[in-house]
Amino acid sequence: MRRLTAFASIIISGLLMFSGCATDTEAVIPESEVVGSVNETITETAESEPVEEIEEEKESIIIEPDNSYIYEDLCKIDAEYDETAGGAPVDVIIKELRKESYDRMVLLSHTVNGDTDTIKYKVIPHNLSGKGQSYIVCYAEFVKEGDEWSLSSKSWSDWVIKRNELNGSNWVANSEDVKDLAELFENGFAFDEGAAVYVHFKKNLNIITVLLNEDPSVFETKIGTSFGGTIYYKSENENTSVDFTCMEGIVNDDGLLSFKLVTDNGEEYFTPGESSIFISQSLYDLYMSDNADLENAAVLENLDTFEVTSEGIFYGEWIKETGAKNGNVSPELSWDKVDGATNYAVMMIDLDEGNYHLHGYGVSDTNHLDFGAMNEYVGPYPPSPHNYTVYVFALKNAYDPGLRVDKQNCDAESLFELLNKDNPDNVISYGSVTASYEYLERVW
Repeated sequence: MRRLTAFASIIISGLLMFSGCATDTEAVIPESEVVGSVNETITETAESEPVEEIEEEKESIIIEPDNSYIYEDLCKIDAEYDETAGGAPVDVIIKELRKESYDRMVLLSHTVNGDTDTIKYKVIPHNLSGKGQSYIVCYAEFVKEGDEWSLSSKSWSDWVIKRNELNGSNWVANSEDVKDLAELFENGFAFDEGAAVYVHFKKNLNIITVLLNEDPSVFETKIGTSFGGTIYYKSENENTSVDFTCMEGIVNDDGLLSFKLVTDNGEEYFTPGESSIFISQSLYDLYMSDNADLENAAVLENLDTFEVTSEGIFYGEWIKETGAKNGNVSPELSWDKVDGATNYAVMMIDLDEGNYHLHGYGVSDTNHLDFGAMNEYVGPYPPSPHNYTVYVFALKNAYDPGLRVDKQNCDAESLFELLNKDNPDNVISYGSVTASYEYLERVW
């Protein structure tokens, strides 16, 4: 078994409290008082105050050990899962429950009662669209006959689908794989070579609600929602569109989230990401225009990208010390150096908050930030898993837009436009890294 390298504990006096995101008003947040790196304690002396010339010793950062570990690169075994309690062997459990379609699976706990072992686990399915991430809390029962354990039944108790990035999203398909959508048009369309189909979701997409099956062992269920949109078909010979409504869909444990689009002419299911790709609003607007200079357009799709990594991520989750109530330490970040870049703007965004809430902001003239080094930071503490993305933008000329935490509407596209606002083409390229966070008071 490959166990996580022991981290040390975080000791920070005066935890910053999460300040909410009800408005776009700037919050008065003190600068972070900690810097450091994983597996080492760093104590530094603050620079002298310009007037009082009083030296203030900064608190050290110590990252707490996490007793969870990854079993053969297949599954995380949570620290709460007690293997010494007996029951079905871990290799048998994972063999029966793990699927190639799972992005991640975590064994949370189990209850052994004689020859019965009830397993609680969580899965994060692969998501074709990259938007609307879901997670599923499941139960499985293993029974022992003789010396052998086997899977007796499985069911799910909680299926949560994140929806914010689907709200107002745009999708384009350049292949006949979506030709079934022609049935939604009054006269249909014949998919010509070089044609494209665009599906636009309006920003009235309501929260996706899971409609429980009568038989919870069936890992497929209906969802309830309510929104509208438009489908466009564009080719050299034809340009037509039709409006649709959507009240329901289907999701399964392969991560397929399909919406039933309904028009006056019929209904068809559309799975974002299956035969289509997500495009930014700016690129979508260009596609809809008559004279689009796509090659030279100032859109995210025309930028190069680079990799961003963080020692503050373990198995797809930000370590607990990055949370507001567990240390409030901004994550360590590293990325590739970009030729021509003199400065990097770094932002941490809550993708599942209604208005893309800004949690962290910083600038750097190097390709690295230590733990606690963001200029502004208020860590997350959601009661259910939220996805948090750190964006790093490489800039030709140093530019500090002076963002403060609590700012809203900080999606990648709006940040890109902000950084180019006073200096067109200032953004050379960008990178991002995403992980989830959930505040569990009973554990931490």
